[in-house]
Amino acid sequence: MKNLFFTISGLRGIVGESFTPEIVLKISAHFGNLMGNGEIVIGQDTRKSSEMIKFSVISGLLSVGCNVVDIGIVPTPTILFAVHKKRANGGIGITASHNPPEWNALKFVGNDGTFLNERGIEILKEKLNKRPIYKRSEEIKKLLREEYIEKHIERIIEDEIFKGEKKFRVGIDGANGAASLAVPLLCERFGSQVFKINCDKFGEFEREPEPTKENLNSLKQLVINENLDIGFATDADGDRVVIVLKGGEILSEEYTLPLFINYMLSKIKEKRPVITNYSTSKMVDEIAKRFGAQVKRTKVGESFVVEKMKEENSILGGEGNGGVIYRNINFTRDSLIGIAGILCLLKEVGDSREFKKLVPNFYMRKIKIPYKKINFKKFIDKFKAKEIVEEDGILFNFDDGFLHIRKSNTEPIIRIIGEFREEKRLKEIFDEVKKLI
Repeated sequence: MKNLFFTISGLRGIVGESFTPEIVLKISAHFGNLMGNGEIVIGQDTRKSSEMIKFSVISGLLSVGCNVVDIGIVPTPTILFAVHKKRANGGIGITASHNPPEWNALKFVGNDGTFLNERGIEILKEKLNKRPIYKRSEEIKKLLREEYIEKHIERIIEDEIFKGEKKFRVGIDGANGAASLAVPLLCERFGSQVFKINCDKFGEFEREPEPTKENLNSLKQLVINENLDIGFATDADGDRVVIVLKGGEILSEEYTLPLFINYMLSKIKEKRPVITNYSTSKMVDEIAKRFGAQVKRTKVGESFVVEKMKEENSILGGEGNGGVIYRNINFTRDSLIGIAGILCLLKEVGDSREFKKLVPNFYMRKIKIPYKKINFKKFIDKFKAKEIVEEDGILFNFDDGFLHIRKSNTEPIIRIIGEFREEKRLKEIFDEVKKLI
């Protein structure tokens, strides 16, 4: 079906078109069967359609005999935290993350508090055209409601690596999304004074949900006007975070992970590999090398990163979209953990404008085009790279940078990302890409 995506990032589509209550109920029932009809945690973002979708999810899960625990409007990482803490059979997040308002999605969580891997998603996809195993009325369980934001925050602020007051003047742009309550509360619990925008009108996306530079001018002005020490912006479901420096400079989302691991690797004695994806900035490699750690890469998608972290017994990981993973608290991208780490780093350096001195300088460009079949052979013939990886679209690794071209997991587009040490070289590569496309 057009505009219905069932990928490693879950099931998502346009509400009322490809993403309907019937499809949601059926796949939720199948998920309940797959998870053993036990306890399933559900949570949602603030989209106008999420409440409607939630009732279809609840109906599907109850119909196959699951106990359903609704934790309400929460950041997506809080759902995974709750699944792990409760030792539930699984979880479903109702959120389309950075997609436009007309979209919604289901994200499926396994009993270990991580998103279903590629095999788990394939099993669910195979069931779309089959009938779930429904229960008789006497076997239907209860719907319970619990609160987990406070528990999530408490676990972070009590962790040895994040302990201590952080008395700063902090700006928050929650995109009127799922982290609009949790992020200000976290900062206040650390002792910071919070200044908020886009945190009060749930579901009204007054900026684009994706926290990219061009979408954060309001937060920039807030930081400048109030002379704030730092600003944080999240996406609509609260698993990613972007930083605005004192004085108003908006950092690319690519800075969040290297700055986070810069702080974390300075505190963690055992230097296990850091895991990220092929599209993420090489700033991560430079920072890791400084602390004697390796970087290993995977296909784009949190589940791929987490699978590799399991394989390598890694503690730290993430992606260049502003998502950080600290396994010891929550085995998923978590903006709350990311903000905790960045505030700790700020406490050490004193001024957020010093952050850019901690990371090497690269030039990156990201573009997206409507989905089309691309002849990769033309690119292979043109670009003489030291390494070509065809595991996720096509990746060209050069001595001075990389070029990655791949189909999106979440939208009908092709993503093209390049990064080089010299801006001129980046421009030359993208000029060639335009000719080839």
